[in-house]
Amino acid sequence: MSPQSIALDFARRRRGPGALGWVLLALGLTMTALEVNDFLLRRADLHEREQIVERLRHQLQRERRHVVSTPDAPVRAEEASPALKLAAQLGRDWPALFASVESAAADGVAVLAVTPDALRGTFSLSAESPSLDGMFEFLGRLEAADTFAAVELVSYEHAGGRFVFNLHGQWVSR
Repeated sequence: MSPQSIALDFARRRRGPGALGWVLLALGLTMTALEVNDFLLRRADLHEREQIVERLRHQLQRERRHVVSTPDAPVRAEEASPALKLAAQLGRDWPALFASVESAAADGVAVLAVTPDALRGTFSLSAESPSLDGMFEFLGRLEAADTFAAVELVSYEHAGGRFVFNLHGQWVSR
């Protein structure tokens, strides 16, 4: 009989994986598979939505070309009149408005703000004058201008030795 061999290996032997390790590995792989599946579904959905947007964009461009390129379809008068009225209101003579205000401002009258309303055909104006007479002369010059009608003094106050006043009137387009 021969003697039993002596094991001289002093390094620890590694334990084999336990059941908990295998369960955690399986759970991790399952979660990874679910996330990959979710990613693929979302990517397919995104691709489908991009195709829908592209199809709608193409359809809109085609309709725009059709609308622009069809001069055969006449616009009825009742459809065109609101647009023409708005264009006329917005197409007022803006340089004449500001030139009239500037030419009326004399004798130390300083115009602080001009607020024209092209749609309603009105304007509001804030100014200051060193005297009450200067304020009324400015009001008279605005009324005499061809650009304005029915100019009226809305309010005034005496502050710091100057009269600050607000006017309102009709903006006439000629």
